[in-house]
Amino acid sequence: MPGHAPSTTSEKFLSLHEAVDLGYAGYSTLRKYIAEGRLPAHRLGTRIRLRQSDLDALLTKAGVDPVDAAIERLVTTAPPPLTPEQTRRLRDLLGEAS
Repeated sequence: MPGHAPSTTSEKFLSLHEAVDLGYAGYSTLRKYIAEGRLPAHRLGTRIRLRQSDLDALLTKAGVDPVDAAIERLVTTAPPPLTPEQTRRLRDLLGEAS
């Protein structure tokens, strides 16, 4: 793992927990990939940061389409659909504003 901080380009860096929350892999799997050298990691002080492009590349190598992976992340992190009651209340509120 390189001992330098992430560059200040527009490249997005994620913590391990953020990568897990976005559905890239489990925490221990990401740590294993880092230890094996399959996933580059960067230290920022005591924290580990991962380049999102490196995570996407790892998925591509694993045969997962990055677009499909991005859609899956959006779907899994999306809020639940509105209940019928919430839909009715929203319709009533918007109808009153017209």
